[in-house]
Amino acid sequence: MRAVVVLGLIICAGTARASELEVLLSEKIGGCLVIPVDIATPFKVTFEVTLDKVDKAQTVAVVAYEPHSESMAKAAPILAHGVKRCWPPGIKTNPVRFTFSMDE
Repeated sequence: MRAVVVLGLIICAGTARASELEVLLSEKIGGCLVIPVDIATPFKVTFEVTLDKVDKAQTVAVVAYEPHSESMAKAAPILAHGVKRCWPPGIKTNPVRFTFSMDE
């Protein structure tokens, strides 16, 4: 029974840390990211970032985006480039998957 409780606590702690990381990344990158003018808001883009040996963003892949439109399809790679340029120092998790959302 203890093992089940401990496992549950570990899963909850890991989820909380992942959520904190996502909030941190959204705040840091959102303050630096240049949003293309032709993107309709609100929108969401999920990125997967792979870091190099010195914890800089090496590759940024767009995993998903909403809304599914031609303008978002064109803007997603631009946003991915911005994520790479704006990547904050000190992130050690590799790879990192997070969702950036912009509301109206």
